[in-house]
Amino acid sequence: MFKKLNLDSCRLIAAFLIITIHTSIFSSISTEFDFFFTRILSRIAVPLFLMITGYFIVPKALKDRRALIDYSIKIAKMYFFAILVYIPLNIYQGSFSSLSFIELLKSIFIDGTVYHLWYFPALLFGIWLVYFLLKKVNIKIVIFLVLMLFFIGLLGDSYYQLVESNPFLFPIYEFIFSVSSYTRNGLFYVPVFFVLGYILRSRKISLKKSVALGLLIFSFLLLTVEGFVLHYLNFQRHDSMYMMLLPVMFYLFYLIKEVKTTSRYKRNIATTIYIFHPWFIIVVRGVAKLLNLQKFMIDNSVIHYILVAGTTLIFAISLEKVKEVMLDGRRKRTFVKE
Repeated sequence: MFKKLNLDSCRLIAAFLIITIHTSIFSSISTEFDFFFTRILSRIAVPLFLMITGYFIVPKALKDRRALIDYSIKIAKMYFFAILVYIPLNIYQGSFSSLSFIELLKSIFIDGTVYHLWYFPALLFGIWLVYFLLKKVNIKIVIFLVLMLFFIGLLGDSYYQLVESNPFLFPIYEFIFSVSSYTRNGLFYVPVFFVLGYILRSRKISLKKSVALGLLIFSFLLLTVEGFVLHYLNFQRHDSMYMMLLPVMFYLFYLIKEVKTTSRYKRNIATTIYIFHPWFIIVVRGVAKLLNLQKFMIDNSVIHYILVAGTTLIFAISLEKVKEVMLDGRRKRTFVKE
């Protein structure tokens, strides 16, 4: 099953899983199954993106800091472009009008100007943090530190009820949330997955595939139990971070990390889907209201997901085709000049 996958294919799958989170794909069928699919299963998507970065970029960065600088510039440009893409939506929603200057800076540099764009500043902060940690201290200490950061993040996320009832911890987390709206950020959430990806690239870890698959299934069952228990006990402030997400991601990545081929095309499609899918949620909802087809296009959550995912994919493929044509045009012009 895993032999046919490469990491760019997995990146594409992860992009579609992220859309399920933002559309609640099965909410009109079963709230329990929707919670399982979108708030537990689909939570592997972002860690997968992060581990791929840790697998490829962190080793390069440690050998040559220029690789990290180039990567950071690329991500910063991507984020700046994404901010520009969503300015019309921000203006329409009045997102910036009520913000103080400090809150605007927080929105840009920590939370993201739209709900999914938190990923880019978190990526930039997290990768530099991991880079400096790996440069300065022993890998065992780095593992301990990123696990501690993740644990602190857990208490502000799926285990928040433990904080709310604690008079010592509650003010600390209130301060954290005044700086960042979530602990799912570049300090608490991102570093551990970068380090896991890096370890699976740089350390020789030998496990039989059957053993790894068994451990993955067992870990995922425990993750499912953890997610539902915390949900029903009303522990969660948010639901991005679980303890069992770490072993699930470790064994999953171990099984899919052997890349025989890569595809820039799939990588670009996945990135475009991630950046643009909220716009297509809005477009699909707008068209549904215009045609008076809300019951079919919105209320039916599966059809809503298919329409959003389908239109976003068509847009992403079309964008790649346009880029291809433009690149061919440049090559022809260069050839003629020569």
